[in-house]
Amino acid sequence: MDSEFALQGKLLTEWQSVNRPLKVKWPDHLGGDLRRPAVSVITIRIVKRVTNRNSSQKKRRRHSILAFEMVRLDRAAAEPLHQQLYRQIRDELVSGSFNNNSSRLPSSRALAADLGISRFTVNLAFSRLHAEGYLQSKIGSGTFVSEPLPETFLGARTAKAAPHTERAPRLSHRVKNIPDQRVGKQFDFGIAGPPGVSFVPAVAALDEFPIEIWERLRAQVLAQKGAHLLQYASSRGDPDLRKALATYLGDYRGARCHPDQIIITAGTQQAMMISAMALVNRGEVAWIEDPGFYQARRTFGFAGATVVPRPVDREGITIARPSKQRSPKIIYVTPSHQFPLGTTMSLARRTALIDFARACDAYIFEDDHNSEFRYTGPPLPCLQGLDNVGRVIYSGTMSKILYPSLRLGYILAPEQLVEPMIKIRAVMDQHSPAIDQATLARFLTEGFFLSHIKRMRKLYSDRREFFIEQFNKLLSKHFILEIPEAGLHFVAWVRQKEQMPLIARVCTEIGIRPSPLSSCFMKAEPEAALTFGFAAWSRAQIREGLSKFAATLNSKLK
Repeated sequence: MDSEFALQGKLLTEWQSVNRPLKVKWPDHLGGDLRRPAVSVITIRIVKRVTNRNSSQKKRRRHSILAFEMVRLDRAAAEPLHQQLYRQIRDELVSGSFNNNSSRLPSSRALAADLGISRFTVNLAFSRLHAEGYLQSKIGSGTFVSEPLPETFLGARTAKAAPHTERAPRLSHRVKNIPDQRVGKQFDFGIAGPPGVSFVPAVAALDEFPIEIWERLRAQVLAQKGAHLLQYASSRGDPDLRKALATYLGDYRGARCHPDQIIITAGTQQAMMISAMALVNRGEVAWIEDPGFYQARRTFGFAGATVVPRPVDREGITIARPSKQRSPKIIYVTPSHQFPLGTTMSLARRTALIDFARACDAYIFEDDHNSEFRYTGPPLPCLQGLDNVGRVIYSGTMSKILYPSLRLGYILAPEQLVEPMIKIRAVMDQHSPAIDQATLARFLTEGFFLSHIKRMRKLYSDRREFFIEQFNKLLSKHFILEIPEAGLHFVAWVRQKEQMPLIARVCTEIGIRPSPLSSCFMKAEPEAALTFGFAAWSRAQIREGLSKFAATLNSKLK
């Protein structure tokens, strides 16, 4: 005889046999049978069958009957019924509120009848629970809870965070030696205040990007090339894109190049890493400009190079090498627009640098960032165009010209380095997205790239002139504004160095984020200066931001 079941005001489902239908008993005060409400609610308890039969065979058939607390199915919800059922059963299983040893579930037919849903719906939920390892079937016995449950869900949902008793992970020397992103900074301005006018350097006017044209070209290449663009692609890069870039670099940057010398990358940093991996053994020397691009310091250092800062003067990186100093294997420079000072490397220094690299068997990494945005005269030819001995690795990126999340750049490598660099590129991440490469190729060949550069150069020139006017009008008693010939930022030198801490606090208070120039120094004595971006903000925003900065600063200095 089966034991009696106490109802006590709650619905009790008794699973009497694998082959017998589900019996639902309602308390008298509920009155009536609710079979298909808008929300199906069933409270199901774990019920253990008790038997007086002593047969060992029958003992083996004794199982606890598993049920679930408050299964609620809402037919009006956007979530499908089978998904609701799956989720609620899974949550009950991982809650740990039952003894999962030999716990049997009702059949799909019985559960469907009780909940007023189709058996197909129940089977969908059960199938997913089976696939994820929560349930297992036993022939002739039914469906049971798996033992153990999947650890990924059980641990994530129910386990409390254990006290941290393990020692810190033993990180590699490579990770430990990565410099902080802003080594040598005097102040951390942070991300303060609401989004708006921040004057962050090197940010383009992304709201001016021709998204409609880009999406139309993207649709065209997908329609024409289809599934071909969804396959793995060449590590060298899209041939149409390399051909278009070779034409552009030859015509507008004065580069000596052939499409076969171009390798498509995920940006300048990857180009630096590929170059370092190809040329520099651990401990060998890499020269970088000081002050200079902090990511160059991090990248070459991560690759294992001994990074040596070289001072920058008005003509560019200084070349004279102390007698006891080792020769470099690679030299990182920004000749067309030195970052962050904005100076242009002289012709005499360019030729001297190439001669020096040849003499010490080194290579020059030319980062040609922002060279397109020159406001006094035409863009200067690149350093690579002067190289007739194959010592310059030229690199460019679309991050400032188009938009940074595109993650497309390129290397123009000397012929003898092309194949080694392609091998390294393949090891890193195989290739850049083929669809984006094909779209960029069309953007170049159909003339949109040059049109965009010309339009943005005009816009940036206007914003640049307005920034100079407003800054000198409002802040000239506190700063001396350096006016470069190219680029998307200014350097503002602080007249009284002792005011720098106060200036930093004011920037944080009003939510602007010019970068301290000290973040770009590695060895040279940091100067009290800030770098202000201007390209991403309209005239009205520039006026508003500078006025607020000046008013707050003046009030603090009274």
